[in-house]
Amino acid sequence: MTDSLPNQKKLVLISEAAKILGVSIDTVRRWDKSGVLHSERPDGKNRYFSLDELEKHKTSQPLSISQAAKNLGISPVTLRRLEDKGLIKPERNTAGERVYDKESIKNFQDSAYFLRKKQIKETIVEPSREEPENIPSESVESFEKISFNSNLKPNHSKMNELAVSVAVFVLLLTFGIGNIKLTEAKNLQLAAIPAPTPISAVLSETTEVSTAPETVSTAPVETVSTPSAEIVEPKKILTIKIDGSDSVIIRQKPTTDSKIISLAKAGNTFEFVSLNSDWYEVKLADGSIGFISAGYIEMEETNK
Repeated sequence: MTDSLPNQKKLVLISEAAKILGVSIDTVRRWDKSGVLHSERPDGKNRYFSLDELEKHKTSQPLSISQAAKNLGISPVTLRRLEDKGLIKPERNTAGERVYDKESIKNFQDSAYFLRKKQIKETIVEPSREEPENIPSESVESFEKISFNSNLKPNHSKMNELAVSVAVFVLLLTFGIGNIKLTEAKNLQLAAIPAPTPISAVLSETTEVSTAPETVSTAPVETVSTPSAEIVEPKKILTIKIDGSDSVIIRQKPTTDSKIISLAKAGNTFEFVSLNSDWYEVKLADGSIGFISAGYIEMEETNK
């Protein structure tokens, strides 16, 4: 900054002004030309802007629908529902987009509706912090005594079950050994008696029967491949939801100061590509890509 600049004013170059306002240098030039901002040229060449005016403009600048929704902690769709109920009223900028001044946002945050919703949300999310009831020490001591005494008493039912099980095991073992001895005696008697020679064995000695081995033909098995059914993912179609007389701006990039490439009317549909922050990336009729604010979109799926 040159020495010819007034000392009583805090002036910054146009590049620094763009950084303070969070916009491009072209936007600052456009605002300067339209009278939104006022520049000075103390060196006769470069544009300088008052730092006080920049701060004042930054605080008074209205919020977009995505910025207002973020400040309130809700989605742009919910913010539009509140607008339909008449709980909050936006304004329109020169491009026809919804904007919200900070005063109206603050008034809505102080409204009974917003405070009631906030209180209900905090009640659901906040865990119960109630302290457990104090149990008298006498009750604890008596409970410990009962438990200790009950462990000393023998369990008569378990002892009876064990005795019955042992008796049944002894009986089964006794009968089992007797059956094994009887079976061995019968086998010894049968082995002592010679078995008669069967007639089929005599015939087999005099007659030889030759049998040719069967040949089993193995033909190759044809495998029929069934084509797998192609899984078709449903397309997502975006529909413009605005008043019939309004138009929605389609921008080249997902920012409010990006280049305007087209306009969309109520009921126009576009193919969904992706969701970038609060902007929908859509496919236009000529195959190009554009961005539309999420506040004007309603999504539906189709199998076409």
